[in-house]
Parts: sequence; structure tokens; C-alpha cells
Amino acid sequence: MQAQSSVFQTYVPLYDSCSKTLSFRFESSFFFKNDEYFDNFAYGYTGLGVFAKPTLEYYFTPRIKVSAGVYLLKYSGRDHFTRVIPVFRVQYKMAKSLELVMGNIYGSANHQLAEPLFRFDRYFQHHIEYGFQFLLNTATIHSDLWLSWEHYIMVGDTAQEHLLVGNSTIFKAIRDRKGFSLSIPFQLLIAHKGGQLEPPPHKPISTILNALAGVKLTYSFGAENSIDFEPQLLLYDGLNLPEQGELNAEPFKNGWGSYTTLTYHYHGLHVMGGYWYAKRFIAPHGEYLFQSVSEMEPDFSQEKRELLTTKIWYSKTIYRSIKLEARAESYYDLMSRKLDYSYGLYIVMNENFFLAKYKK
Repeated sequence: MQAQSSVFQTYVPLYDSCSKTLSFRFESSFFFKNDEYFDNFAYGYTGLGVFAKPTLEYYFTPRIKVSAGVYLLKYSGRDHFTRVIPVFRVQYKMAKSLELVMGNIYGSANHQLAEPLFRFDRYFQHHIEYGFQFLLNTATIHSDLWLSWEHYIMVGDTAQEHLLVGNSTIFKAIRDRKGFSLSIPFQLLIAHKGGQLEPPPHKPISTILNALAGVKLTYSFGAENSIDFEPQLLLYDGLNLPEQGELNAEPFKNGWGSYTTLTYHYHGLHVMGGYWYAKRFIAPHGEYLFQSVSEMEPDFSQEKRELLTTKIWYSKTIYRSIKLEARAESYYDLMSRKLDYSYGLYIVMNENFFLAKYKK
């Protein structure tokens, strides 16, 4: 299952009908998520606040759009903004079904990554991603290939550079044949920490690869009534890891996991049950509840993990581009016999306002 539903996706394709037009886009999300986590793998906390990203968008031609604005993150209970980030984006249609995005890429939920690889809370904690990406959309293939530069360093900086290379591809093998659809997802993440600009002695570099391959079988009973069966296999490989005791070291060099889910969709209501089994699995950007290492205790690790997961969420469009989603999730650890759970409420807006059209 993806870390986020389509409610949280903000990708907007280029429109052939637009040229020399100026518009104002307002993206925003009011979020509330309470994580009641009691096991040793992830912090329990409450995230309550709002982020907004107002931007001006200008179409030079139907194939080139430039955006500029600002990202603002405000948590309830704090008097000031937690993050204020300028955002710039160039979106270029290279071919009929291929787009290049540079600057503030379409990240977070737009990557459509599985939860063990991409933690849901990153949607509001680390919403902005900078780098470049290639987006391919055809009748049979949806592919997102990107590089996100998460931490940039300059000469003399003591911190390491952080970057993420990723690919999320969905092959639509069978589309609505007597109610059945079959798609094949493939996901790849390479997380790197390193750099040569810091003063010596240089910190040990780290490169971690995660991959996912699976099958999604969907049977539709009607327009808004369907069931999904998704078995997935996930891999972890420490391509370049320091020795134990050094910075960026990991307790395991490689591992794997399997996640099988069954999801029922009825109009805006969705109910999912899943089983997770893993050995020595690590994913730097994934949900820690699925991993063999802990967010809370760096020296704690557990080779084998078994979870039963349940998720219930309700999505509704309340006005045009304004959508609401309520979620409840649970993670039962079959080994420690502990139950972690969370619940949340979100209102998401992504509205575009036309301002002017410039004539030649």
C-alpha cells in the first residue's frame, strides 16, 4: 500500500491550451496526526498544524511553465513558522508523455511509494523536495524518476551531503478486463550520505539501496466498489556502509521484507488489512515500525519483525479542489505483543486562480 492516498498528491500536468498565461496557485494542508506508539521502534507524538505553498505560475508556451512562491509550515502551539522555504520550479514537456521538472519537484505523496519505504509523516515534516525528476505517463506506464538533494554542503561545512535517487514505476498489464485489472509496481531508492568538501578527517560515507517489486490485482464490482490484493517483496542492501562503531554504521548489511495487503474500497471508504514479515530490513526514509532498527534507540535492533496492520480511511471532496480525509491505523507486533496505533484528520487544498493572459 502507498504511504499516502491520492488526496495528498499535487502533480498537475502541463496543458496544451495554456500559453502566455499567469495564474496564482494555492496549495495548503491542515493536518492532525496522533501517533500512539509504545514499542521500541518509533517515537509517539502528535503533529498538528498547517502548511501553505502560494505560488505564481506562468506559461511561456504550452510546453514550459515556471512557478515561484514560498512554503510555510506552522505547528499549533508554536508562535512562529517552523519552516519558511522559497520554492521555484520549471516544468518542461519534452515529449508527448514525458516531462522534466527541475527545482521544487513533485515529491512526497506524488512518488506513490509503499509505507515501509516512505513514512507517512514525511508528508508534513519534509514536504519540500529539491532536485530534478522525469515523469512518464502513458496508457500502460506511469514512471517517476528523480534525484532529491536533501542537504547541500559547501567548502568547510562539517555536515555531510544527503541525497536520494528514486524511481517509482507502475506497469498496467491488464486494464479492466471483465472487472479485473493487473498492475506491476517497481520502486527503487538509493540514499547516500557523503561529500568531499568537509575538512579532514572525513566522515564515513553511507549508501543504502531499497527496492520493491510486487503485483496489484484489482476486481471492480462497480464504478466505486472494488477490492485490491497486493503482495510485495522488499529488499535492503548496504552498498557502502562503515564498520560497526563508526558514524552511519548499521547493524545489518542486507535484508528483506514481504508485505501482503487486502483492501476494500466503497465510494470514499477504504478498509485494509496487511501482514508484514521481515528479516534485517532497513529503509532510511521508511516507517520505523516496519524496520529492524529503532528511531528512538540507535543501539537497538531486532533481526526479525512480524506485524499485522489495519487501516481505515475516508476521503471526500468537500468543494472543488478542497478534499478531506480521516484515517485510523494500527500495527500489532506479533513478537512483542504490543499494539501501536495512530489516527488523523486532514483538509487538503490545491486550487489555481487565473490572473491574466498576455497577447503577443
